[in-house]
Amino acid sequence: MNMLQIAYHYPPMGGAGVQRALKFSKYLDQFGVHPVVLAAHDPGYVSDASLATEIPAGVTVHRIEHRPVLQRVMAWRANAGPAAAARSPSQASASRAWLRDTALSTYAALRFPDDKSGWARNALQQARQLVRDQRIDLIFSSAPPMSTHWLAARLARETGLPWVADYRDLWTDNPAYAAPGWRRAFDQRCESAWLKCAAGVVTVTPSWQQRFAQRLGAACPVAFIPNGYDEADFAALPALNHDDGAFRLVHTGSFYGPRDPATLLDAIDRYLGAPAPGAKSLRLRLIGNMGHRFDAPLARFDAAHPNVIERVAYLPHRDALAEMVAADALLLVVGAGPIGQHTAVVAGTLPGKIFEYLRAGRPILLLGDEQGDAARIVRDHAAGWVADETQPARIAEALRTMLSAPASEPLDGGDVRRYERRELTRQLAGFLHECRERARG
Repeated sequence: MNMLQIAYHYPPMGGAGVQRALKFSKYLDQFGVHPVVLAAHDPGYVSDASLATEIPAGVTVHRIEHRPVLQRVMAWRANAGPAAAARSPSQASASRAWLRDTALSTYAALRFPDDKSGWARNALQQARQLVRDQRIDLIFSSAPPMSTHWLAARLARETGLPWVADYRDLWTDNPAYAAPGWRRAFDQRCESAWLKCAAGVVTVTPSWQQRFAQRLGAACPVAFIPNGYDEADFAALPALNHDDGAFRLVHTGSFYGPRDPATLLDAIDRYLGAPAPGAKSLRLRLIGNMGHRFDAPLARFDAAHPNVIERVAYLPHRDALAEMVAADALLLVVGAGPIGQHTAVVAGTLPGKIFEYLRAGRPILLLGDEQGDAARIVRDHAAGWVADETQPARIAEALRTMLSAPASEPLDGGDVRRYERRELTRQLAGFLHECRERARG
């Protein structure tokens, strides 16, 4: 079966968002599904050339260049930041900043379905040609961005081919969704219209599988296929040795959307005021692109507690895995706690890195819903601690317990093999074949 795989984020783009699409394309051919990849080329996005070496020789990748306007504006703002900081603030400059930010948010609200829509429209002609030339049997799109689903749904309507939608994250039910109310209603109607022509839906958590199944009914099957880890990535990792005797709590990836380190910093401040007797000194090692919005709180914390936070810029994936394996414990921040109607959504969040954390075999400190899907996985498969991320006193107590515990050897990890990428791809291939047969009637 030939499959058009639509994935905006794909190597040499880096970051967590590329892993799922890359690993599926790496292993699908072994299970009777040949992917032809349609992706973006975004020169302003974080790059990780090492990931491109994993693309099999038989997989062709067609990239459509695109750099979102908002990304270009944010890059300009970041470059202008030092100069702007050197000037004395004034009411006029504050007013201009407010007008600029308002204009940017209005622009974002008017882009449909998101700021990658220009890429999707430019990619449509290429997608049509690939369907004709490559004798495509099925369309598979991965989101976010939701523009990939817009493109896939339109292509499915035009060609009559079955389409399977992969949701790495939710859209309007996502706590990070920030568009105005009128736009939410519009987006919900559009998504429902798209999914009426879907042959199947794949999502990454049990809670979200149930959510989609209730929404779509029996006519559209919904599969739970989580993110995972690739055993090949853990072969011959570089050895790291931090010889200062400190206890390193390592977080890889970004804080984005509703995720915010403020409560964690509050908890560490509380812990440092009454540390565990005889415990090693604590180091919080933050690896990845944090963004500038957290510079001020991190700087204030560093002024109060020098040398506790270690910030490391984005690392190639393999180096990030080496940091995980070398950590004394791994930090997993799941979401933003219960947020009104989003309580169940947050409870169902499973960050992709949880599975690489499990494979690394180190204890995990999870901050999030204590009864959520991620908390259950940590309790089932890892040594670790779970604390409500909105409660700094609970987190401080977890830190105290963590640093009082004896040093542990890496866990065997045998029971996490169900989350290995090749096995998960086998499950996906089976579901894709099933969806194609159902569509044929």
